[in-house]
Amino acid sequence: MTYSKRLEDFILRLKGGVFFLSPREKLFLKLLEDMGIPEHVAREGIERCYSSLNPRRRSKHPLFLCFRRVMEVYENFLRIEAYRGEIDWKGRFWKKVSSVRELISGEIEEPESEERAQEILMEIESKVMRELWRKLSGEEKRKIREKFRDFKDNEEVFRELVKRELQRRFGIPTLSLYVD
Repeated sequence: MTYSKRLEDFILRLKGGVFFLSPREKLFLKLLEDMGIPEHVAREGIERCYSSLNPRRRSKHPLFLCFRRVMEVYENFLRIEAYRGEIDWKGRFWKKVSSVRELISGEIEEPESEERAQEILMEIESKVMRELWRKLSGEEKRKIREKFRDFKDNEEVFRELVKRELQRRFGIPTLSLYVD
């Protein structure tokens, strides 16, 4: 059984009274898989999301609205894994910065802590994605918006999908201390 199929079965049990996931929900599961989120982490985040709902409302609750919960669990998972492995966060920080150095203007602040290093990487990633978006032609932007139009009503998921598309098109790695 594949990642998406196992999660789909689990979600259908959580939702109750639903026989299939919508194409948008299946695309969301694909996003989680493409992001490299381990199945058990996605499962925990989704379970937390649906457990917080009134059982009568679960069947109508769109799966992609669980994105924030999944990301919270994922971030915690990555931190625990990083501490277990006792990562060289400064080395990883500079390695990540060097991978996009040609896209960054100005000096990069020397982080004083692991948390600040992660914040700086997130700021850099945001700036790089905005710049890459600006460089796209109107037609390319339209195609990307059209590709993810089903998620337009959830800005957080929509932005993540667009970011992943830009990373794929331009070969930009994920700028995080915890994700390779």
